[in-house]
Amino acid sequence: MRDRLPVILSLPRPSPPPPPPYFTVYGAAGVLRELRRSCGVSSRQQGAPPASFARAPRACPACSSCDPPAARAGGVFEVEFRKGGTFWCRKFANDAKWEQQDAVVRVDWGKYGKYELAMQPDGSLSGGVLGKPEDWRKAVFVRAFTPTEELLSGSAWMLHYENGVPFRVEFHADGHFHSADYAGHHLWKLDGNKVAVDWGKYGQYDLEVDPNSRQAAGSLRGNPASWRKLQYVEPLPAYIFKANSCGHSH
Repeated sequence: MRDRLPVILSLPRPSPPPPPPYFTVYGAAGVLRELRRSCGVSSRQQGAPPASFARAPRACPACSSCDPPAARAGGVFEVEFRKGGTFWCRKFANDAKWEQQDAVVRVDWGKYGKYELAMQPDGSLSGGVLGKPEDWRKAVFVRAFTPTEELLSGSAWMLHYENGVPFRVEFHADGHFHSADYAGHHLWKLDGNKVAVDWGKYGQYDLEVDPNSRQAAGSLRGNPASWRKLQYVEPLPAYIFKANSCGHSH
């Protein structure tokens, strides 16, 4: 019952509509404060935060493992309540979990803190930092996952190509495309059932995913004869630590 947020059977009356697992979160400045504590950046070092969470990615001045948010009260960003109790946010990536007990959802966001949110009659979530309700958070439904998103985001596949031996590739939830055989800083982007892969010096690829058969097919962009096929292997964790990563999601 707890591994998928829409499954809610014991809420107070009137029961809110079951919200799918894609939310926008509005909050106070707690995320910024927690990140500053975790990486040792003071408010004086960082300067006054800009007027919203929207910003160009930039490196943390204190370390290479985080990309600090430009946050303030009233900031907004998207989070995901995934199957198996995985809580995921591209902007503030961390190994995080969520669980539901009756009408209360609890989030353990690792270095970003712990949160407790209550289901509201309109299907939204409202609460704050655990033990510190004045540092509030509100979550408003955005949309449900598509079957292709649910399959592809955080997954491993075998890639087949003409005149070659199949090898493993991975679609990480932070937007990075990874292959141990052809390493580098590579990206993927999904539009409907079509996925575009920017493989750097290895080329640009366009494939169409069939979530029912768990396969994908396409080719090198502009060259249909140079075909590629993907066969699903297994799911991957949403958060994958990368020692030499670029420090942000895409």
